[in-house]
Amino acid sequence: MRLTALLFTALGLCAQAQAPPTFDEAFFAGDRRAVLAGCADKARALKPKDAKYLAECGRAYLAALDKPRAEAAFKDAETRESKDGEVLRLIAVAWLKHGYKTEALESYEKIVQRDPKNKDAITQAGVDLAEVGLVNEAERYMGVLAALEKGDWQRFLQFGRALLVAGQRKKAAPWFARAVALKPNEEKIFLEISRTFAETQSVM
Repeated sequence: MRLTALLFTALGLCAQAQAPPTFDEAFFAGDRRAVLAGCADKARALKPKDAKYLAECGRAYLAALDKPRAEAAFKDAETRESKDGEVLRLIAVAWLKHGYKTEALESYEKIVQRDPKNKDAITQAGVDLAEVGLVNEAERYMGVLAALEKGDWQRFLQFGRALLVAGQRKKAAPWFARAVALKPNEEKIFLEISRTFAETQSVM
């Protein structure tokens, strides 16, 4: 009888573990990893074929320290949209923000290989990498973008800002200069540069 009771108890616990969470106040105030995984599971169930959702869910699983589920979500996302630079970037930045440098760089490289004219994804790749101090890697993507687009002062300004935030004032300077050369009377450029210097206290 005791063995039977233990089996029923174990089965009950398994059923509880597999039951979807109740998204109430107690849930959101509870275990952080459970919130990450639970919300990712729900979003994935609601949009099971959306590659961007899958990539974002993968990031949540990584944050919840569930690398196998993250990898499965990333693989699913990449299978559905293997040539979408933004999907590839979402996967890359997820790896990057959680300390997986090798996986991140491999994913960023796929953007250039598979969606080489996606200026938005390439720009953001450079910014992402600069923001975490991978300046040499960031400059590679900045160079790719500059070869594609020689007159986009806004992107050049964005690169300069990212490099300055990363503490790379000398490397930021040419990007600011390029932006100004393209739009010498655009007040937004000067305001953004001054704001960035003020925020980073890089005037010294």
